[in-house]
Formats: sequence, structure tokens, C-alpha cells
Amino acid sequence: MPVPMAILVLVLAHFFDWASFMVMIGRHGLGAEGNPLVVHVATVWGVPGLTIVKIAAVVLSATVFAVLLPKSRKLAMLVLTFGVLAGAFGTLSNVISI
Repeated sequence: MPVPMAILVLVLAHFFDWASFMVMIGRHGLGAEGNPLVVHVATVWGVPGLTIVKIAAVVLSATVFAVLLPKSRKLAMLVLTFGVLAGAFGTLSNVISI
């Protein structure tokens, strides 16, 4: 998979996590969120702060992937896979809660 496509998959997984989170809390409130770290960040910094943290996490993951890729393709793909699965799991859990 080309690097831009791999990073796009990571970004989309986390965008859908964020979007489904927004719908979920709009319908059920922040109490519907199962991740205590997300609840804490949203409580302290609000949704804008949580959005910034989400973007920063995706940028960090994409950067680590890109830096590792020339040195260790397997490790880079592991980082990417973990990031995509985290976003996909978040999306799935949010959709179930909606």
C-alpha cells in the first residue's frame, strides 16, 4: 500500500471515530462514552480540546509510521495497523452506543 493511501486509511478511521462520537454525545451525552481518558479530556478541555488531541494523535501516529517505514517496514505497518484498529474500534463502539 502506498504511503499516502496508508495514512489516508488512518485519518479516515479516526475521522469516523470522531464523527460517530459527536453523534453519540449529541444523542446520549458524554456519559455514553466508555473511554475514561476521552471523558476526562472532553470534560477538562471540551470538544474543541478533544478534537485537537485527536488530530495530534493521528499526526503523531502518521509521523511515526513514515519515519519507521524506510528502516523497518514491519514495525511501521504494526504502528499503522494499531492506529487504524484503534479508530475502527472507537467507531464501532460509538455506533453501537448510538
